[in-house]
Amino acid sequence: MRGRAHHIGGIAGALLTLLVAQKVTAAESGADDASLLYLGSGDWERQSAPRKLALAADFMRIFCTDQRMSAASLADCLDHDRAAGAPFERAMACVSALSAGR
Repeated sequence: MRGRAHHIGGIAGALLTLLVAQKVTAAESGADDASLLYLGSGDWERQSAPRKLALAADFMRIFCTDQRMSAASLADCLDHDRAAGAPFERAMACVSALSAGR
């Protein structure tokens, strides 16, 4: 358990660094919501199907170590999960649920 907590702490530090770097890059380039990180709670539903898959694939590439999971599974989970919260938070919950179901 201690090793897992250490691993999660390391991931959290890396994510924080990544978040800051992405926010600066997005602000400098004027990019739109290029990641689940920046979507508001209602923004997911307004995305097209190809855009949802691209967002899910990007999330999976950056935040998931299990590369066997598909972006389509995450997008489907986000489409059907109507829990309150930002898409990023919901995606983390979906990935946890999908990983536990293996």
